[in-house]
Amino acid sequence: AGSDSGGGAGIQADLHAMHSMGCHGCSAIVCLTAQNSCGVTGVHALPVEFLRQQLDVLADDLPPRAIKIGMLGTKELAVEVGRFLRDIKSRVGDGEEEPFVVLDPVMISTSGHKLIDDEAKAAMIEHVFSQADVLTPNKFEAEALLGRELNSPEDVEAGAKELLQMGVKAVLIKGGHSLAESKSATPLRPDLNA
Repeated sequence: AGSDSGGGAGIQADLHAMHSMGCHGCSAIVCLTAQNSCGVTGVHALPVEFLRQQLDVLADDLPPRAIKIGMLGTKELAVEVGRFLRDIKSRVGDGEEEPFVVLDPVMISTSGHKLIDDEAKAAMIEHVFSQADVLTPNKFEAEALLGRELNSPEDVEAGAKELLQMGVKAVLIKGGHSLAESKSATPLRPDLNA
């Protein structure tokens, strides 16, 4: 994911959440941001070769049991993350479980700053969605992925079903409370009746 210089999101927030649950989290930075509590003023994507080095060195020594993906930044970085996920899953031996993959498709900052371009979005869909166990976009990210607004709880449910068709195993659209209070926080899965 990206590094949030303000500490409120990105790798910093993910590591804080993992630590609070008693888990050791490793990190592979894809982008650096210049941001504070008021918003994002700049994003710098790291070279793909450096991301590959971070991922491969971690996999050799600290193979993951779970993977949380955030902002991917560029088309090339998204393709590399897809390659890594396929590779790490191919290393799983008999009787071992594949790492559980959570994809938070960070595309738009809370302050409304666009964080990835259309090529990066398309690469994320093509190369990473099929490797994800659960996709967790917020309402605005879901709208960006679908190319339309979600104006009602029914729209959100229909949108989640459309996102499932893009290859992820489960979808949880965050921020639905802005439309109506939900009675269930269960992620929508194709094997469950909605």
